[in-house]
Amino acid sequence: MRGFWFENALCLVEEDGALSTSRRSIETDGPRIKALHAPGSPPAAGCDFVDASGLIAAPGLVNCHTHSPDNLARGTAPDLPLELWSLTSSAAREGREGQDIRLSTLLGAIEMMRCGTTTVLDHVRISPDIDFDALDAVASAWLASGMRVVIAPIVADRSVIETLPFDEGDLHGLDLSAYGSRRPLPAAEQMAVVEAFHAKWHGAGEGRISIAVGPSGPQRCSDDLMIRANDFSRRHDALLHTHVLETRLQREMGRRLHPEGMIAHLDALGVLHERTNLVHAIWLEEGDAERIAAAGATVVHNPVSNARLGSGFCPLPRLLAAGVRVGLGTDSASCNDSGNLLETTKWAALLHNLADDDETGWIGPQRALKLATSGGAEVLGLSDAGRLRAGAFADITFFRLNAPAFVPLNDPVRQLVLAESGSAIERVLVAGREVVRDGRCTLLDEEAIWGEARTSAARTGRAGTAVLAATHALEAPIRRLRARYGVRERGACSCH
Repeated sequence: MRGFWFENALCLVEEDGALSTSRRSIETDGPRIKALHAPGSPPAAGCDFVDASGLIAAPGLVNCHTHSPDNLARGTAPDLPLELWSLTSSAAREGREGQDIRLSTLLGAIEMMRCGTTTVLDHVRISPDIDFDALDAVASAWLASGMRVVIAPIVADRSVIETLPFDEGDLHGLDLSAYGSRRPLPAAEQMAVVEAFHAKWHGAGEGRISIAVGPSGPQRCSDDLMIRANDFSRRHDALLHTHVLETRLQREMGRRLHPEGMIAHLDALGVLHERTNLVHAIWLEEGDAERIAAAGATVVHNPVSNARLGSGFCPLPRLLAAGVRVGLGTDSASCNDSGNLLETTKWAALLHNLADDDETGWIGPQRALKLATSGGAEVLGLSDAGRLRAGAFADITFFRLNAPAFVPLNDPVRQLVLAESGSAIERVLVAGREVVRDGRCTLLDEEAIWGEARTSAARTGRAGTAVLAATHALEAPIRRLRARYGVRERGACSCH
């Protein structure tokens, strides 16, 4: 692969813990950045020359949490809290075939790359059960896209009824056959699928594809399954990526299962360590932030989906103050309706202003952009991603300076985070290869994929109709649960 010489770009680099801009010429050599040269340096021989004087060069964004099978379900979920939203979204995933799953993955890849994301963690939920062929379709799509990806297959062995804090009598008289007729695969069988998937795909695409394990959530997994997943993580030095304490009802269920608290229980099991990603982490107990930091575990903040589902405020300022490493995620297209990490970064910069009158504790654009780049890379264990520096991956997003967000140019970082949507992106590189140029993907046929996706969505929407009808049996008892556990804290904020 020929390298590039990007002449005199306005480079966004991290120095002494802060992001700043300076004019540099970027030399790439295959999949990595070879050097950042001072202005006026002669171009290296054998490189493709690009006049980048009208461009901002930024590290590729790192999306630490999404669910690719949900991309075909964009716009289908009504405005509901998570437990009720899940009834709708799970139905939308039923009836998927391998080609549907591949298309859904490609849809997300197109959107993310066109918005400057070069690395993503895909927490893959296959319905009704984990399936190697379906996971194979996901991985083949990511390989074709050119993106850098960590794929974490979701495992879970408790039914939805077992994950909610129902009391005796809450479900009396209801027809719940749809929930009890099909048990999840045993823990050992699920992990065997993950092992086989890792054996085939880890390190594929010249190292662009990594395989992790993704327990759905501690309340959805037996201790046996969590321990097996943790053993996989240890043996393969792989991430363990799990939802945790996303809603008030999840906290209540966690307290029933583990009176010491969910985070303390994970710690006692040995599941809390430097490879652990805790996704959402909203309803934490006192001392949990410090426990997470001491274990070296990380948190993935998803501000847009948290707001969309009314889940609550992640205590982001408290987590950062405790020394927890944090990355950002868009979450799925059916609970965010967007895979644009620039939008998520803006939310992270501003949302927590509402929780604290002291502006010195606000996140702001500078810290938010670090969470979306180098911070996210650290969360995913990719220390060579999310940075512009010699030796790092050549994962770079170039923005046109001649664009509304940057005219006049007063503060590049602030304007990138608060004013840019992705419309100014000129090109995107992953591992030194152009995956976007002039606003369009170079390795994927966008029009063909969009056409196939429309056909697929119409077919799978019809297939999920019967499943959706069956979910209505749980709607009323879930609403009663929310009233039972929400009244005493209505209007409260978990972001203290």
